[in-house]
Amino acid sequence: MKRAHRTAHARIWTILGILLPLAFFTILALRQTPPVDRPAVLIEAPESGSTEAAQ
Repeated sequence: MKRAHRTAHARIWTILGILLPLAFFTILALRQTPPVDRPAVLIEAPESGSTEAAQ
């Protein structure tokens, strides 16, 4: 009886250990939304000269 219980317990935890992360990452991948259609915000490039060295 003990051996059957242990093997069933080991199988259940092995299956859960594989399926739960797969389900978690699948849900995360499906919940991602595409970017909203808005114009991009321009990030200005730094000036050509290094301002820290000049100070």
